[in-house]
Amino acid sequence: MAAEWETQKALYTAISALGLTVYDAAPQVADGGSGANWPYVEVGAVVFAEWDTKPVTGFDFVARIHTRSRSGGMKEAKDIQGQIYDRMHLGELTITGYNLVLLRRESSDLARMADGSFHGICEYRGMIEKTQIAAHGPAFDSGFSLAFG
Repeated sequence: MAAEWETQKALYTAISALGLTVYDAAPQVADGGSGANWPYVEVGAVVFAEWDTKPVTGFDFVARIHTRSRSGGMKEAKDIQGQIYDRMHLGELTITGYNLVLLRRESSDLARMADGSFHGICEYRGMIEKTQIAAHGPAFDSGFSLAFG
């Protein structure tokens, strides 16, 4: 399976497990407005770059996680961002076919939109490595790990 799709699914699953309404693309109504159940989270663009070593295929990615709230204040959106941070920053994701090396939040922003709603964007950077390399025989463990304290 493609790393991009497997990572998208893992992010969706991890955030959904928090009991939040999650979309990969929020539904729209005919007039262009949102047909989503508010508040909600969108797993937005996940941008990949190669991160290979000679024996290991890997990827460095940045995932944009959007939060949307119509609560009239910033607290609800910030609380949702906090729940996601607690689950994902330096956390684990199950990505089929890949080992997660690192996952951390790099940025967080929240803006009031023209309609009075709030739109938050958090960016999470991750590094993954393929668990099996068919051309080189059985699964390869690079032994690479990062420790934060």
